[in-house]
Amino acid sequence: MKKHSISKIFLLFPSLVLTSCGYGLKEVYEGIPYNSTEFTENYYRVWDKSIDYRQEQNKITKTLETRILEQEKDKVFVKPFAGEGFETDYENFKICEKNWSGYEYGLDKREPDNGKKAYGPAVKLSAIDQSFNYGVASKLFDGQIFCNGDYQLSRTQVGSTNLGDFGGFGVRFAKECTYSEYFMCNFKCSYVTNESQNLGLCSSSFTLKLSFYLKNDNGFTRVPVEYDIVNAPTNSGDGDRYNGYMCFGFKLHQENDDALLDLNRLAGISFEYELKQINYGGAPVDLHPDNLTVYHSIMLYEISLPYSTWH
Repeated sequence: MKKHSISKIFLLFPSLVLTSCGYGLKEVYEGIPYNSTEFTENYYRVWDKSIDYRQEQNKITKTLETRILEQEKDKVFVKPFAGEGFETDYENFKICEKNWSGYEYGLDKREPDNGKKAYGPAVKLSAIDQSFNYGVASKLFDGQIFCNGDYQLSRTQVGSTNLGDFGGFGVRFAKECTYSEYFMCNFKCSYVTNESQNLGLCSSSFTLKLSFYLKNDNGFTRVPVEYDIVNAPTNSGDGDRYNGYMCFGFKLHQENDDALLDLNRLAGISFEYELKQINYGGAPVDLHPDNLTVYHSIMLYEISLPYSTWH
């Protein structure tokens, strides 16, 4: 599903432009999936049945032991894009992204004027293979890594597995990936309550749980990985793109390095997380499972496997 321009809607509803992209917005544009007036109805929790490990009717024939990613061994990067301190703080990203100096990281809808390329459009999966252009999940692969005032049209809203019944999604690809340099996703978080849909800036900590599904002779091999993310931007606006978003990723290929993940024949991915803590106003929020007034989500803007090949 391509992201549509909403400039005409802003003419009808000028108050929308005053509201931060990061807030738990309830505005709706009829006819567009996952764009409901109810915040909880925007959670994307669709699983392809063949890779839904939670259900018996899947085609998973083997599950590997969960791998806890290590920052040094797996070259994990988990920081807001670029900005001040890029040269010293992004060593792992620069190991993963061989052309790091040729990209501009604060743009996605237009190319920069400094001769560099906008990072999101340059590494988007839909530019590698047209099969990523179709379906609701296609907005995860179109290179738009920031909100740009497009709200739900630009992001996929994911819920935690331990707070409410909104957790995760699983997407099967139309083709198989035979090679990729690294995995990357860009996101921020949202926290709302029944009492307020426009809470201020805060932070979230959670365990990110990804599963990669590799095609085998009889079905799929599930490769689960986890990583703890601390103090992710939550309810942040779109104005400060170098600090308001979080970019997470890790290395997948390096010459003669058996320690890295081998995702040959990758045919699907699932995205889940377990919420650990919300810090709001200098204090932790009550996250008891029976607390039905608190809602949290990862606003996922992009997933990419840069320099990948598909067959």
